[in-house]
Amino acid sequence: MLKERTKLKLSRHIWIVPGIYSIGALLLASLVIWIDIFHYETVKKVVPNRLLTSTSLTKTILGSIAGSLLTMTSITFSTLMVVLTTYSGQFSPRILQNFIHDKVTLRVLGVFMGGFVYSMFSLLFIREVNNDDPVISAAVGVFVAFICLVFFAHFLQHVANSIQVTKLIARLGDEAVEAIEKIETSGERVDVRPDVLKVEPDLLISGKRGYIQLYETEKLLAIAEKNECVIELIEPIGAFVTKKTPIVKLYRRHSFSEDVREYIKVGEERIHAQDVEFAIQKLAEITLRALAPGANDPNTAIEGIRHIGMALEEASRLDGKYVVFRDRLIVPQRPFEDILYETFYEICYSGRDRVSVLLAVFDALQMISRDNTPAIGEKVRHFGDYVRAKVEEDILNETDRRKITERFEQL
Repeated sequence: MLKERTKLKLSRHIWIVPGIYSIGALLLASLVIWIDIFHYETVKKVVPNRLLTSTSLTKTILGSIAGSLLTMTSITFSTLMVVLTTYSGQFSPRILQNFIHDKVTLRVLGVFMGGFVYSMFSLLFIREVNNDDPVISAAVGVFVAFICLVFFAHFLQHVANSIQVTKLIARLGDEAVEAIEKIETSGERVDVRPDVLKVEPDLLISGKRGYIQLYETEKLLAIAEKNECVIELIEPIGAFVTKKTPIVKLYRRHSFSEDVREYIKVGEERIHAQDVEFAIQKLAEITLRALAPGANDPNTAIEGIRHIGMALEEASRLDGKYVVFRDRLIVPQRPFEDILYETFYEICYSGRDRVSVLLAVFDALQMISRDNTPAIGEKVRHFGDYVRAKVEEDILNETDRRKITERFEQL
């Protein structure tokens, strides 16, 4: 859980990774200049003469490299803006954070900025070298520039793959499944709230405005066991709270100094770390954009529905209204039928006159109910009734209605 909180803090600052690369480049420049100044004789014996250049030529080479890398960095930022505009306009604004915090994107920016920092600081320090002594700074700079060129080519390929909607949908589906697997083994999921201490609970308000992003259950459970109390969290992950919204019920017989709200992270936007519904919502938004009259792309919508079905099949294992940790910590969560409805109801409304989309929804429901528990099967069939009721009977012909009925009866 500490790892998730650390990742959340770091993800808010995209400059951290490029900053680390820049510091590394500064250290590399200092090391190379130190070798050129104090260990020239040793280097001359080891390094081939072709890699040694005069200081005047070194300044020319490093200056050219610095200018070129600055231009490549500008092109990279321009490409980023184009991709972000594409993501926001064609897919969903919620997906922007996926590309901004993408490891490849941050590494490419870091490599370019690091190469520029190396060239500039090498130019600054090269004046300390005797003009008559050849140096290896230019050779190292050329090697760094070559690395930057390789990363630039890799970045272009990554961008080309990122804006392909099928690969984006697959990546978001894997992200949702990964989020589900991380929280699947935590606590016991029940539909009935367990009994707690027979004392009047203390209500703790949020004190912050935003979305509940993270519950550090290990820390909360440790506080509850240490002080022999019961901590009941009121709002599920992903809920929007104001400064005056109660978020904790504290059942205790004696007071203690720890503030349990320190381990409840509230932020300006939802994240997928523990928010399964939000992870699936990104797929649903891409599907809805594909069904919009301006897009009219049912094949993309069907692809999105398939991956939604895969993610919901995994999410069905998290069914229950509460997650209980050793009868000391109670965390509310959205039951599976709520997630199912929130995910599909807009899709069913937008695709109510498209038989291919409705059939894809029934295929997804069948995927969820197959080899699942009777309780989940009943919830899926109940939602299937809702989907069938959304069908535009006056638009679809007899064959379409028969196909939909057959798929419903297979649930």
